[in-house]
Amino acid sequence: MLAAERRNHIVRLLSSTGTVTVSQLSDEFGVTAETIRRDLDILEQENLLRRIHGGAVALQNRQEVPFDIRSETNVEEKRLIAQKAARFVEPGDTLFIDISSTAMFFAKEICKIPDITVITNSLIIALEFIDKKDVTLISTGGTLRPNSYSLVGPLANTAIKNYRADKFFCSCRGFSLDHGVSDSNELENEVKKTMLQQSSKLYLLMDHSKFGETGLAQFANAADIDVLFCDNRLAEEDLRAIKMAGVTVL
Repeated sequence: MLAAERRNHIVRLLSSTGTVTVSQLSDEFGVTAETIRRDLDILEQENLLRRIHGGAVALQNRQEVPFDIRSETNVEEKRLIAQKAARFVEPGDTLFIDISSTAMFFAKEICKIPDITVITNSLIIALEFIDKKDVTLISTGGTLRPNSYSLVGPLANTAIKNYRADKFFCSCRGFSLDHGVSDSNELENEVKKTMLQQSSKLYLLMDHSKFGETGLAQFANAADIDVLFCDNRLAEEDLRAIKMAGVTVL
């Protein structure tokens, strides 16, 4: 078993059990304890777990809402945001798209744009392009998170690093001028960080309910946002503050 496969399996075990020990993993994979300790150290550096004496524990979610519930919340706002954002996609573009429910509506809008390449860690979004002959679809692979129908972990992050995208379209758990753009799950957050690093532009799709909120971990600063797409229910003073911070808002 390759090291990357072994680490991906460790992340999968943590997702189901919440904790692992060095001795347990050493026996399971037939490698030395030192090899396992090195694996855990690398995964901790990638923000995929937290090291404890003798093993590791999963990073806990905070206020994460299942995808099925999110996809039925503020539907009309998300659909309008997606329609506006779709106008920024041109034939020939390579796009990263995250696993958010707003991004799902966005994917529906861009299905008919020819000659685009879509790279995503979302199973739901991948299905939107499965029969579109003019779209090149690349799935990251990785460990499945059933809560969000997403693929995460070392294999997903390594795959993303193999590509460069013109534009990264994503949503978030929250955005504030003090704490930037954040999400609720460390594994998802690491994927978004990697997509941002490999993209030329960041397009944030966010309904008004997200402003002033914060998730567990930050993946972008306000200065990273090229365009923020939001519905017209954002408070006037909040809109002014965002624009004063140098963010273009549509």
